[in-house]
Amino acid sequence: MEIRNMTRRLLLPFQMSMRYKLMILMVIIAVLPLTLVTIFAAKTTKQSLSLEIIRSNESRMDWAAKYFDEKFSQLHSVAYSLLMDNNLFPITNGESMSTGNGLDAGKLYIDEKLRSLYVANNNNIVSISLYLNAKQRMYIVDKDAVRSTDQWVTLVGNWSEIANNHQTVNKIVKSTRNNFKLVRSMNRFEDHEILGGVFIEARWNMMDNVINMIHSEPNSQVLVLDAQGNNMYNPYPGQTMIDQEMLEKAIHSPMEPGFIKSKQGILFYQPVVSADLWIVKFIPISYVNQGASTTLSFSFYTAMVSVLLAIILSVLIAYFTTKPIIRLTRSMKAVEHQNFNVGVDKIRSDEIGTLERRFNSMLQKMKELIQIEYKSKIEKRTAQLKAMQAQINPHFLYNALQSIGGVALSRNAPEIYEHVRALSELFRYTIKMKSDIVTVADEIEHVTNYLQIQKLRFQDMIHIQIDIEEDCGIYQLPKFILQPIVENCFVHGLEGQMEKWLVTIRVEKMMDEIEISIEDNGLGMDEVRLEEIRRQLSRWGEDQVLGESMGMNNVNSRIKLIFGQEYGMFVTSSKGVGTTVKVVIPAIIKGEEPL
Repeated sequence: MEIRNMTRRLLLPFQMSMRYKLMILMVIIAVLPLTLVTIFAAKTTKQSLSLEIIRSNESRMDWAAKYFDEKFSQLHSVAYSLLMDNNLFPITNGESMSTGNGLDAGKLYIDEKLRSLYVANNNNIVSISLYLNAKQRMYIVDKDAVRSTDQWVTLVGNWSEIANNHQTVNKIVKSTRNNFKLVRSMNRFEDHEILGGVFIEARWNMMDNVINMIHSEPNSQVLVLDAQGNNMYNPYPGQTMIDQEMLEKAIHSPMEPGFIKSKQGILFYQPVVSADLWIVKFIPISYVNQGASTTLSFSFYTAMVSVLLAIILSVLIAYFTTKPIIRLTRSMKAVEHQNFNVGVDKIRSDEIGTLERRFNSMLQKMKELIQIEYKSKIEKRTAQLKAMQAQINPHFLYNALQSIGGVALSRNAPEIYEHVRALSELFRYTIKMKSDIVTVADEIEHVTNYLQIQKLRFQDMIHIQIDIEEDCGIYQLPKFILQPIVENCFVHGLEGQMEKWLVTIRVEKMMDEIEISIEDNGLGMDEVRLEEIRRQLSRWGEDQVLGESMGMNNVNSRIKLIFGQEYGMFVTSSKGVGTTVKVVIPAIIKGEEPL
């Protein structure tokens, strides 16, 4: 839980600030490619160096193999000079070495032969031994002298047993740490009988020149092994031994040169002398890494400097890029706290400058709107004060009419009382209803009072018919929308009509709508006048000052503003027949929302 809270606190600045997000993003974009390039360069450098080491050492090992084969060819030539001497190894059975004077000159011939070969090759050869099975003796020449012995047991075994078993011997064996012996047997072709053998003990230092050439890396190791993997010669015994498992894998592979790469290093192997011997070289992985360390160090330090510069540049770029945005954000926060004196002074020329200009423009418009709203509130309060003052007159007139009605009733003048009551109800309807929305029943009652006053004026000339469908009185409609229409019947339709006047008001519910029809039998209108009125009603929202006029345009505009454009007034008329005005509103009961 503590770790989660700590992580949340560390990530909070990056979640809240775009500057930190941009810094992190730019650092990642700058550092990640550099890091990947550095890693790739280090890996490529190491691979290139490893490949170069492999190529150069393969070339050296190949040259060393040729050198070994050449040197061993020389040793074989010495052995062949003895094995092919017919005086030493007669071709047919029964031949023997003898001289013309009858003396046993065989030993003298052998001594002279061995001594001449030794003197000619004593730089590389330690000793030469010749075993003659017919004489059952071993002849040896070295730096001391030529001698013979009947000791037949050698490094390769008992020669008497080898002769009895008809074994063929062709070996290279280790004699001392710095010497080796080349052993070859002489077998008769017909029956493979052992006639004898040659032992040449040579010095390994004859190979030192080529081994030193192979030993090109100071911490590498070079060995000469036999075909079974036994150590024949280790010119650098003080160095670490090669892993035995790698050695066995190398010399038991096909008789071809190659190399093995492992975590410990690179092992090169090269068969020589017809795979009787193997030259093995091991280069530890530390040398490969050390060789690449200089390049890797340079790449690492270069990458570190580049990463540091990239981080600094990324932070600076992110800082200066987000600086105007943060300044703009602070200005907006100040506006939230009703501080409007925070406009941006230094405008940039880029996209952020466009935002700053738009912010200044918005700020200026907000100041203007606040001033306008402040003035509107003052004007509204003034209008409310005037309206309250204006209500004094209807109240006074309403009270005065009530007093007059009372006097008329006390003087037995009921007709005067009814007309005064109707007039007082008109004023009471004006000051009683505070809301602009009333019921159909209230509006019909108000129109009824108005018609009663008109009937006082026109007496029996006017006939009024009101037909309200059951339950339609509970629906709502705007206040004062029927009286202006009925008033138009008298002003524009009935005056001048000689016949009896008829005003009909019908209220009906059609589906989810309320239709109120006001019809008169007045003079009517021609098509031109009717089209002009309809055109004015269709332009209900243009050039209208709501509340100042109680005419038909005002009534139509109020209906459309409250209920929608699909509702309103619809006029039909015929010249000399009369006019019908239909008011269509939605069927809404108090508390419901318009559909």
